[in-house]
Amino acid sequence: MGQETLRKRKLNMHRIAAAWILAALMLGGCGSGEKERQELRLQGIEQLEAGNYEEAIKSFEGALELSAKVIGEFELDILKYRAEAEYGSGDYAAAAYTYDVLSQVDEERDEYRIRMCRLFVMAGQLDEAVKAYEKIYAAAPEGKETAEILLSLGQALTDKGRFDEAIGLYEKAVSGGMQSGEIYNRMAVCELEAGEIDSALRYLEQGIAVNDSSVMDSLLLNQAAAYEKKLDFKRALAVLEQYCAAYGVTETVQKEMDFLRSR
Repeated sequence: MGQETLRKRKLNMHRIAAAWILAALMLGGCGSGEKERQELRLQGIEQLEAGNYEEAIKSFEGALELSAKVIGEFELDILKYRAEAEYGSGDYAAAAYTYDVLSQVDEERDEYRIRMCRLFVMAGQLDEAVKAYEKIYAAAPEGKETAEILLSLGQALTDKGRFDEAIGLYEKAVSGGMQSGEIYNRMAVCELEAGEIDSALRYLEQGIAVNDSSVMDSLLLNQAAAYEKKLDFKRALAVLEQYCAAYGVTETVQKEMDFLRSR
């Protein structure tokens, strides 16, 4: 069985599990066994704190199965603990779907969307991550956390060769007012990976114009790399000299400059 088939099967299992949790909560159990479900909750928390994540998940599931029809603070509390245990176990997709359930039963809070999107990125489920991000962007197009998620998601798309999608998200964010040197830098990296050197250089120039000191060194190094890919060795060397004047000479940069001078 191929990796893609396994990934899709696992994704479907998480979706089924999430739907089951939601249905169980909405339809409810008998509402009895208050003492038992409280004990299962405490047991789960102890297992979680001890790093026994799989056992903690089982305890939290048991507590949910004993829940009443009305979704209250207890059920929300258990779901949050369950998501934490799933995250600790490394099952980021399962944690993401638990936050999806939370968003359905406890209003679509920003914190749930944000965590869900980050977890989908970590799980490599980028289609789901894009859907979650679009909701986050619609609610807060210039938010700090929106920008952080964009960088993470955009890089993940770039790493998977989904260059057009990454650039599309970046462009939409920039046109909507979300501008920073790092966003332009990521756009340039994406275009360099795609072999679009001239486009990468344009984004780098825009990023440098923002004058963001926290990312200027990376912008200059990527600009030098872009000129080198373009076989414009003279300009690449000039950019590295500019970099050295601002940040000093490293062994790696010195070797690169020596190479460029030899061309």
